[in-house]
Amino acid sequence: MISEENKTAEETRLAREEAKRDMKMYLANDWQLKEETPEYFLLTRNEASKTGHILVFFFTFWWTFCLGNVIYYFVNRKTKKIVK
Repeated sequence: MISEENKTAEETRLAREEAKRDMKMYLANDWQLKEETPEYFLLTRNEASKTGHILVFFFTFWWTFCLGNVIYYFVNRKTKKIVK
């Protein structure tokens, strides 16, 4: 007979394994692991690209003096995701 404590530990272990599989899927899709704790994984992703910054620079430099790049950065800054 399985005790209640062992059952809870097994459920916790299975949930952790499932979260780890999900985390690996995100890592394969250009997310970066920022923090790992026993309760969760914190992932970040930067949507802005270097090519985008270069294009914004060339098309808006003379009119906005790099203000376009600053706006592009804040619009596309890092997003966070917590996988439990």
